[in-house]
Order: sequence, then C-alpha cells, then structure tokens
Amino acid sequence: MEVHISDDEKLFLIHGVEQDIRNDGRACADFRPMILERGVLSGTNGSCRVQLGQTTDVLAGIKLELEAYDPIAEKQPKQPMSFHVDFSANASSQFAGKGGDQYGEELSAAFQVAYSRSLDIIPNLSKTQLAAGYRWKIHVDISVLQWAGSVPDACSLAIIGALSDLEIPEVDVTPDDGGKVSIVLKRPRIGGDVRDEEVPVAMWKLIVTSCPMLLTVSKIGTANLVDCSPEEECCIRSQLLIGVAKNLESTPESDDANEYDITCVKQHGGGLLEMESIDDMTKLATRTAKGLYEAIGNRLNTEEKRKPGHSFLL
Repeated sequence: MEVHISDDEKLFLIHGVEQDIRNDGRACADFRPMILERGVLSGTNGSCRVQLGQTTDVLAGIKLELEAYDPIAEKQPKQPMSFHVDFSANASSQFAGKGGDQYGEELSAAFQVAYSRSLDIIPNLSKTQLAAGYRWKIHVDISVLQWAGSVPDACSLAIIGALSDLEIPEVDVTPDDGGKVSIVLKRPRIGGDVRDEEVPVAMWKLIVTSCPMLLTVSKIGTANLVDCSPEEECCIRSQLLIGVAKNLESTPESDDANEYDITCVKQHGGGLLEMESIDDMTKLATRTAKGLYEAIGNRLNTEEKRKPGHSFLL
C-alpha cells in the first residue's frame, strides 16, 4: 500500500506521536487490533493467518521433512528451522515483478538469526533430533498477502501460530545393519483386525510460549513507536528489527530486562541512531513483547479447532 502525504500532514503526525498521541487514537506502544487463525491450510503440517488492523495480511505454512545429515561434520546439532518470506505482487505495487525478492530475503535472514538459538529457547525442540544423522526439518514459508505496515511483526506472530498448530509424528528408532538405524512412525496398538495404516500416528506439539518475536520499532521525531501505519511509515527517521525471546530461567518477579532476551537487532533503512536511542528502542520492544506474549497465549488457549480440510481459500 503506497501512501503519499503532504509536509503539513507529516508535521502534524510527528508532533502528535511526540505527545504519545497517534492519528488513529493509539499510544506509541499500542498495536492495531489483530486477528489470528490457525489451521487455515489443509495441505500443510501447520498453518496460521494473521491480519493486523484488517489491512496487513500474512499467511504462514509449515512442512516437515525427514532430513539426513553427517553427524561427524556437524558436531553440534543445528536448529532445525528454515524460513522463506514471499511478497505477493497483489500486496503492493512496489512488489510487482521481483520487487519484493530482496526484502523477502532480508526478512528470511532476520528470522533465521532470531531463531538461531531456538534449541535453547524452545523447551522441547530437541525432540526433532531423532537419531545421530537424522532429524525433522521444519520448513516455514510465509506469504505476505497484503501490505499496510508492520509486516515483520505480523509474520512473527503467524510463525508462532503455525508452530503451535504444527503436529510432529512420534517415531520408533531401532538399530539396523551396517550401523544404520530404522525410523518407523509410531502408532498406538489397538488390537483386533485393524490394519496398521488405519491407526492414526501418535503426534506431539512444540511448546511455543517462549518462541522469539521479531518486532519493528520506529523512530519518528523524538518518539519511539511500534506497529506503524502506512502514513506513519512516511515519517520514519530510522527503524530497528528487534528479536525478543522469553527467558526460560526468568521468574514472575523478574523485570522486563531479565524476563526477555534480545536475540537479534537489525537496522532497516537509513538514518543514524545513538546508543541511547537503541537502548530505549530495545526497552520498548521488550515491554511490547510482554503484552503480545500474554495476548497470543490467551488466543491460542481459547481458539476453537477448525474442521479437518477447512481452508480460508475455499
């Protein structure tokens, strides 16, 4: 969505956010209303759609792959997730042709960095390591359907929603000839005349309460704010993409600085920032992340399960 505003409108907007008043009535630390739906794609192992302000619209889908690797060359297990962000040409005219390829690659790399410590951050992610040389690979594909500001934030929430919807098969690993192993899907024993292929495979889910979030914090005038509207993005002096993850060792008495870890910081666009400004922007990101973690946790606990095969595309 391309927006053009006059210099007087920019000046009015800048003076407003410096007084913690935005054109749509929000404060600088407030997000627009969000809609989160899981299980929206029947052809994936997990999926989620997030709409931000009913204008920014992103869709995340996950596919599992049984990956073989060389355990000798890879001494320490790598995090098993890969990310790909694609911008639809319908999202904005700026993404026509290959216009969104570079930004998509930047966002994909930012999510890869934000989740680089996911084996330490997500409590049961190590279960994807099945045996020496074999693991579940989690491919996360994000499609931006509509652009109206704060796309990294919406993508981040869609990833968490899709990971919470992801069902990973339980397997039995048994030794085989030549030092190899045999990996078989685990099916509960029922007995009778029921064939194995008719018995559902046992599944498990990831604990996503501490998944990293990638939040966009922008500086307009002297104010720092989150979830910029397209009009506000015309006035941005500088912008940071900040990865925030919940600290598993934190306690309810911990303050925001100790309750959350910064997993990555990346400047987007131009502009100069002093260290004091960067510190203030990271503090705003951690305060915002606290509210988002609570909101998404409540949403995931109360959302009704969709019927199998349902898709918003149908």
